[in-house]
Amino acid sequence: MRTRLPADRHAPRLARTYVRNHLSEAELPQDLHVEDVALIASELVTNAVRAGAGKVDLEVTATGRRVELTVEDDAGGWPVVMSVDEHATTGRGLSMVEQLADALTVTRLPVGKRVTASWVVTASA
Repeated sequence: MRTRLPADRHAPRLARTYVRNHLSEAELPQDLHVEDVALIASELVTNAVRAGAGKVDLEVTATGRRVELTVEDDAGGWPVVMSVDEHATTGRGLSMVEQLADALTVTRLPVGKRVTASWVVTASA
């Protein structure tokens, strides 16, 4: 499912709600929680808005073997995972995404970029 979000301060909250609603019925691996996916959606959408996006599209897909969360925006710039110290008040977001997701990929588009966090479903114990 895909939705376009307003590129404003409300977008991260709307992204969390969208993900929660979409994944509430999905079968997820035992070690993947809807709140983790919602948090990542919020972070990626926040980054797009802060980068000056005019449009922000959010897509979340859950199949029997894979969960993918994709944010596309038309903003310039490129997401960078930063090393920050314990006193930093910003810059931790993509590092957190890398820790919570199985994979994080960024693809350049003709205008803007696509950032995808994904999880591969492994056999449950």
